Amino acid sequence: MPKYEDTDIVRWYKEAQHQEKIQSGLLNVMSYNTWGLPIELKGHDHFRRFKSMADSLLLTNSDIIALQETFHPVLRDHLMKMLSKDYYTFSDYRCNRSILPYVEMDCYGGLMTLSSLPVTSEIFYPYPVNETSSIIEKTGGKGFLITQISHGRKCINIINTHLYAGDYPKAENIRMEQIKYMHKVIQHIPDFYRNETILLGDFNVHHPDVECSVVYDYIVSDMGFDDSKKSINDNDFTCDHKTNKYVAASEKRTKLDYVFLKSDLNDGKIDILNQFRAMDNKKLPMSDHFGWQVQIRLL
Repeated sequence: MPKYEDTDIVRWYKEAQHQEKIQSGLLNVMSYNTWGLPIELKGHDHFRRFKSMADSLLLTNSDIIALQETFHPVLRDHLMKMLSKDYYTFSDYRCNRSILPYVEMDCYGGLMTLSSLPVTSEIFYPYPVNETSSIIEKTGGKGFLITQISHGRKCINIINTHLYAGDYPKAENIRMEQIKYMHKVIQHIPDFYRNETILLGDFNVHHPDVECSVVYDYIVSDMGFDDSKKSINDNDFTCDHKTNKYVAASEKRTKLDYVFLKSDLNDGKIDILNQFRAMDNKKLPMSDHFGWQVQIRLL
């Protein structure tokens, strides 16, 4: 929970800001893959990126920040120290588990969700693994994090996820199994879609303007979500070797990071006011991904 200086004027100001935000219905949402791998490889620049990331995130003025690949304990500890006065969290994001001698990673599949509005609940659902799953997937423990946010009298569902990586048919099949599992879980949560729902994260699927993806189609057609950005151009690529030095030249320029929206069942409506690629400092990128930020109004 955010901690502010204990003075009446500060408490009054923060409460006034909070009420104004609620009444306006405005919400600034961002998804960002931090590239916080548990082991540093040559050229990954962990120290530079990790120490600067919290300040860069604050500059986005996001109300909700969904992070992926926050595996590294140093990154998570720094983010919690620097952001806890401005954002609520629910789960113990400092939780570590050992994967190798002297190597630790997180307990939530690399996911963190931070909110400037109070968080009422949060549950992590790991994706199923089996004997055919790679050691990387078994170790990473990917899944999805469902966080419920209090927005005045409304409750907002936030689903933060990171799907299987790889640009080949088997990888797409695994992603399809993952997203179908998510869909099944959500369908068994009573009254889940009576709230506005935001599904966001690193989906590792191409946008239709780049290449067809059955996973993308399933999210839109079967799960009933709307992509915030139905048509894209070169400035919308979140994986872009031409503008991000951490992306290999062999990687296809594409959009892998998304914000999907779904209104509640009581004729709720979500207006998209603005959206753009975020955290995209081309000289000193913070990750091998750029983020995706969407400004919405809840009606």
